[in-house]
Amino acid sequence: MLIKTNSSFRNLFFGRLLSVFADAMIFYALLKWIELQSGSSDSLTLFFIAYYIPFAILGIPVGSWIEGRTLQKVMIVSDALRVVILCIFPIILYVAPYHWAYLLLFLLSALQLFFIPANQALLPSIVSTEERAKANSLFQMGFTVTKIIGQISTTLLIKLLFPIPVLLFIAAGLLVLSLLFIRAVRPYSKNNQVIRRGKLQMIKDGLLYVWSHSTFKTLFTFLTLAMFVATSVDLVLLSFLTNVLHVGVENLSFIGAASLMGILLGAYMAPKFYPKLDRKWLLIPPLFALGSSVGGLLFITNWQWILPFFFLQGIALGGFNVTLVTYLQDEVHNDYYTRTFSLYQMITTSVALPGIVITGLLLREIETIHTIQVMTGILFVLGIIGCFVFPQLGKGAAKSATS
Repeated sequence: MLIKTNSSFRNLFFGRLLSVFADAMIFYALLKWIELQSGSSDSLTLFFIAYYIPFAILGIPVGSWIEGRTLQKVMIVSDALRVVILCIFPIILYVAPYHWAYLLLFLLSALQLFFIPANQALLPSIVSTEERAKANSLFQMGFTVTKIIGQISTTLLIKLLFPIPVLLFIAAGLLVLSLLFIRAVRPYSKNNQVIRRGKLQMIKDGLLYVWSHSTFKTLFTFLTLAMFVATSVDLVLLSFLTNVLHVGVENLSFIGAASLMGILLGAYMAPKFYPKLDRKWLLIPPLFALGSSVGGLLFITNWQWILPFFFLQGIALGGFNVTLVTYLQDEVHNDYYTRTFSLYQMITTSVALPGIVITGLLLREIETIHTIQVMTGILFVLGIIGCFVFPQLGKGAAKSATS
């Protein structure tokens, strides 16, 4: 097993999971703080906007900045700066206007931008090609379990009336542990093949690299359209919980946990299908699954019935995550790893910004139920279109008997 036999992978694995746990605590702690202090539904829309703005404006520049730098050091600095901010901000949280929580979220999201693409770009240098699907599956399953634990534990602590600053201090401690594990990843990896050019030129080269490959271009274009809708689901769920079912926002964590349990199962199954099916058919089903789970809200009168719908869509999403990341690691030239993964991260997060703004307007103008109907229709239409226009991606590499 990779975790036992590969010490570098093991340290990278635990370093990432501790960072994920901290991010989950931060997200739900600040979400609850905003709900308590503002009492306005518009403040929840602003919360998601503050979270996604850094991904929209900094995603590609960050990827170009990382190129040619030691990846472990990038992640260490990202963790360290987040620790400093989390130790300072809780001290002034009760005396500062609650709007400062948006600033905190913005800064932490911006620093997270450096950690994720560096983490994904480092994996191919410490794991063989034949084991990448398995490694990404372990990453996805570990990520899922950790996020479930992070969400549920944070929600329980909130229900037990733990102060929000205490939760932020705990998150800072987790990031310190993450930093220590990342320091132990050896050897230190740096892309020495990158020719030093101006950052604007590197950004341009990275975009042209994706655009000049027809398969990558189609993949990222379709991904952008899908994520424009999919990343707004949490906002719709919050509106459904508060305005239709009249329950607290912290219950979103239980729905997220159900989805993540499905992702765990999907991620476990993905390496078994990765070398057997065309990878296209591991990427399209999540659209239909998510459309079904969102559409199911139209018939639900108790929030607990949401859980099985989002568990099922999580299975498809788990397979999607493992397949897409492994596909990019297999097919992208190593000179463009961090820029391509930064573009991938930017698409999967930054398109949520306009999506959330439009969804927020729809929730205000046509209310929750009609917004759910619109989103369900769009997801099914995208899925049908994807079946016909999405290119064949081929089967993934299988682990050889001698590996």
